[in-house]
Parts: sequence; structure tokens; C-alpha cells
Amino acid sequence: MKKKLRNKLTHNLALKIISVIIAILIWYVVIEISDPVTTKGFDVPVNIINANYIETGKKTYVVDDRYKTIKVTIRDNRSKLADIDDEDIKLEADLTQIVNENTDPVYVPLRASCPNVKDENISLSQLTIPVTIEDIEQAPFTLDVDFDNTVPNESYEVGKVTLNPATITISGPKSMISIIDGVKARINVDGMTEDGVVPAELKVYDKNGVEFTPESMGYLRYDIGQNAQVQATVDLWKKLRGVKVKVDVTGEPAWGYQIGEITTSPSEITMVGTDEALAELVQNDKTITIPIPDNIMSVENKKQDVEGTLDLKSIFGSESPIRPSASTSSIVVNVTILPNGSKEFELDVEQIKRLGMGENLTYSYDQSTIPFRVKAPDDKLESFDVSKVEASIDLSGKGEGDYPLTVNITVPEGYELVDTVTTTVHLKQRAESALKEP
Repeated sequence: MKKKLRNKLTHNLALKIISVIIAILIWYVVIEISDPVTTKGFDVPVNIINANYIETGKKTYVVDDRYKTIKVTIRDNRSKLADIDDEDIKLEADLTQIVNENTDPVYVPLRASCPNVKDENISLSQLTIPVTIEDIEQAPFTLDVDFDNTVPNESYEVGKVTLNPATITISGPKSMISIIDGVKARINVDGMTEDGVVPAELKVYDKNGVEFTPESMGYLRYDIGQNAQVQATVDLWKKLRGVKVKVDVTGEPAWGYQIGEITTSPSEITMVGTDEALAELVQNDKTITIPIPDNIMSVENKKQDVEGTLDLKSIFGSESPIRPSASTSSIVVNVTILPNGSKEFELDVEQIKRLGMGENLTYSYDQSTIPFRVKAPDDKLESFDVSKVEASIDLSGKGEGDYPLTVNITVPEGYELVDTVTTTVHLKQRAESALKEP
């Protein structure tokens, strides 16, 4: 029986060996087709280990942003690669393995690993990363408040914010401390309706006004702890709308001239303040008087009108219990300067006769009234009747268009027109339907 079995095994032995080899080849081909070996790239962040090897005494390290993430390539079966994510790969730079401590920067070797993947199947876009060794410096910074475009309830504005602490000390690499321009405490006041204490997150800005990235912030140390937060006490101020504005100007006009009228645009603003300050403003007929410093506007020795823009933030200091709403940052102030014995009046544009205007045209003005100035003894000025003024403009030969024109004004006997009056009239073609009307 053994002889028969031996004969069966050895019969056509060469053919049987060839069959086995072909079967193995077919198996490899099937595997390559159904689950081939291929490569896949991953962007993996570098994890610095044994940092305390450098962070002793007054030294620290900095890794340039370009080298904080490295391309890792893994070669394996496609099915296996499909189950691997960036988070599965560990990429470490061990600071105890610095190649040469006498170079600047120093170079630290990288080591990558991944569960169930052989080390020889893992390759890196670079084998080392440059690391800069720096001195540690520290500096104090006063915190500024940043509301990050958040606002309280529409009836309120933020009145005052008290930070605790108001200053902090930051330490870190010398190259980073030297470029810090300021530190802001970012506060969220969205929808607030009452005073409160809220956390403020610290944001660091360089001298170009660019915010430090989270990676750069990671190199910094704070004397308040690493959570980089302070407490902010927020006081809300109520809004008071419809407050009338008066201004006080400095100086005296030239000899023979006087101040006629002082107007502001807008004439009413919204104020915010403490309850006590707003109550006092209400008692004053909701009128606030704003003094204008002479370095901003003065009528000293002026013979003509004076106009200027007043920045309200420069008038109300940080300690003031009241201030204009953020919606009104500035006002335009106009001071009319008149010859003695004269006064300014307003002429309704509908009082102006339009001489020579074609019947196929319509007209409009930029304003409803036009200022003009009249000179007369004081007793006559008080009784001046604007309705008795005759005014006209000459539109002869003018078609559609915009025309700056002199207004011909005749005042009653005993009065004198001080200066020339001009206005702009806009002429347009009348609609055809209007032309056909009987």
C-alpha cells in the first residue's frame, strides 16, 4: 500500500510542482487585484517630547509653523490603509536626541509609528526638523477690552468695564515677546440686559496688528495661569434718545461782526450714562451743552462762517458718567458770522419765481429753504417779514440739467441784502402724460 501511495505522489512529479507554482502565482495575482499594496499620505502634527530638557533655567524652544506638521507616507494593503486616519499616527520629536547642540537652529530627528504597521513601511517627507533655542524673556502688558462685535440689548450700551487683573506679565521666547504690540481681553456682551461679571479670553497681537495663532500662543506663559482668562465686571448704561445739542465756542469775531446762529448736525443725539447722570439730563429739558476747545474750533477774528467736525469722543473722557451713544461719533458745527446790525432768515424755495422756464420742464431744489442775510437797525430786524421778500431765478434758454444760479432777491424798503444768494435747481423733462393734459 505504501508503494502505491509513493507511486501516486511521484507520478508526473514535475507537472505537479509546476501546478503548485502556478496556483501560488494565481493567488498572488488575485490578492494584488482585490487588495493591492499601495501608499497613502497623511499630514501629521509633530509632538515635541522631553521639552523640559531645553526648558531649564532661562531657555526655551521654538518650532517654525512650517515644521509643525509633516507629511507621513504609509505603504500597505489598500484595505488596511482605508482604516488609518491622521490621528492613528504618532509623530514625535525628542529634544534629548538633538543632533548637534552647537548649531543654530538645532536639528531634532523625527520618529513615526502606527499600530499594526511595520516601521519599514512608514516614510517621512523629512527626517529632522529645525528647532530654535532661545532665551526666555518677560514683559508686563496693560489689557485693552475687545467686545468682538457683540453688543448688549438695544436699550443699553456698555458703560464701563473693569478687568481683574488689569495688567498681566507674559513670558516666552525672546523673539515672540519682542513683537507683542498689545493684549486684548475679549468679552462677549451679546444681548446683556444687566450688569454682570463675565470671563474675558486673552488675545495677543503683534506689531502689525495680527493676532497670534493658537500654536504661537502655546509658547507663552502668563502670571495668571495658562487658561489665559481674566474676569471682567461689565456696567451697562441706559440710552436716552432725543437729546438736544448746544455748543459753546471760544473767541470773538472781528470788529464789526457778530455771531448769528450756532447749529449742529444732527441737532439731536442719543446719550448713554449712569441712572443719576441721565436723570439730571432729563431735568435739564434733555439738553446738553458741549464746550468746544479752541484748538478744535474758534471764531476769533472771523468775518465769515465757521464750520467744523467735532469728535465727541475727544470731549467726554473715560471717567465721565455720561457720553454720546456709539451711533453718534461726531457732529458738524456751523457758526454764522454776521456784520453787526444784520440777521439771517430762511426763504422758502416755493417763494422763488422761475422766469423763462419751458413748459416741458419740471424743477426741484436740494433744500426746502435757502438762508439769506439782511441788514437794518435792530428794531427793524425784529419786525422783518420774510413773506414780503421777492425772489426769482432766470431759467431762459435752459433745458434738462443741473444749474447753480444766483437768486435775485429784493427786500422791502429800509432793509439791505448783505451778500449774494445762490442755489442749485434741477430741471427734468416733463412726462408725456402731463404734457397732454388739458
